[in-house]
Amino acid sequence: SSGINAEWPLRPGDTTKLRESVWYFTQQLLGVYFTDFDYGLVKSMLPDNFKDYISVTVLTPEKLQEDNFRFTGFTYSEKVHFSLIMMESRFQATFCYGLKALD
Repeated sequence: SSGINAEWPLRPGDTTKLRESVWYFTQQLLGVYFTDFDYGLVKSMLPDNFKDYISVTVLTPEKLQEDNFRFTGFTYSEKVHFSLIMMESRFQATFCYGLKALD
């Protein structure tokens, strides 16, 4: 199961844009912006309840509750995959801030 709604602009099995949207939205939440990324893609690819899940996971993981995982359209393994993408993206953003502080 690709977990992708039919109206999303993706081929079945192609999740590149979706994964990029999760990565860059996570970075955006942490104040990191990229001039070469189309942030309109985030709006078109990520439903509001998924963006809410990302926001809570990235900014206040201690507040995660079972209800946060109830967004539809994805399998549990896909949700875990997205969580890993979010955490790696968060790590990169905070690491870059740390390196900048040393400069």
